[in-house]
Amino acid sequence: MFIPSDTAASTEGSTLILPSVSIGNVPQLAVDLLINTLRATRIGIIHTPSLMPISAPSGFDHLDHRSVPLEVYQTADRKWTIIQQRSPPLARHHRQFAQEIMQFIQASEFDKVVLLTSSDAALRVDEMIDGPQIRALTVNWEDQALASRLLSLALSPLCAGRAAGISPGLDQLPLKHLHASGVAKPLLKLCQESKVPVVALVALVFEGDNVPDAINMANATNALLELVPFTEQWVPPRSWQWLMAPTSAPTELF
Repeated sequence: MFIPSDTAASTEGSTLILPSVSIGNVPQLAVDLLINTLRATRIGIIHTPSLMPISAPSGFDHLDHRSVPLEVYQTADRKWTIIQQRSPPLARHHRQFAQEIMQFIQASEFDKVVLLTSSDAALRVDEMIDGPQIRALTVNWEDQALASRLLSLALSPLCAGRAAGISPGLDQLPLKHLHASGVAKPLLKLCQESKVPVVALVALVFEGDNVPDAINMANATNALLELVPFTEQWVPPRSWQWLMAPTSAPTELF
């Protein structure tokens, strides 16, 4: 259930960017960069019993609220709406959580939906080893301009033999190529069944220091959507100070 904190905010016609908690936390880290650099403000939260409950200080430089499991941010021009997810779904709750996200998407009347997810690079098939390690998958998408942009950016399709920007049929989603990708599989299935247009960017990564992978995903998202000028540098949020140093994390987190 979406609980708005800004009654004047509107999502109609906005583009939704959302992460799937997946290997390396790459999508979440990429979304951190987007929110902090765009200085998006929180317009509400999505209350769900499907996620592990958490509460922590805001990790963003320009905000001072308490962080909760699922938050909705928006830029000042309302062009970009961004979800940040701070905790994973509980065991056996992935499908229910995907349904809750789908209900939010359908009720919000977004113009476009962009899903960011990652997949275990150790389980790539041979044809996915070479070439770009961020792949694209479109579902119910007939936007030829987007298809052309995907081709121009050399964002290879997730599965071999299919041109980027060409949506697969109902029984042809290449979900077998997604590993440790969180809620991406059930959500993409629901998008297909509900005729919701979505483009997914899939980062093929190994677990470790995934900051470079997150920057690459933010770059790919920006190249696709033109969020910020290409000359602008990403601004990491203050929470990144403790990414690789858990022993020095602030006591407020606990």
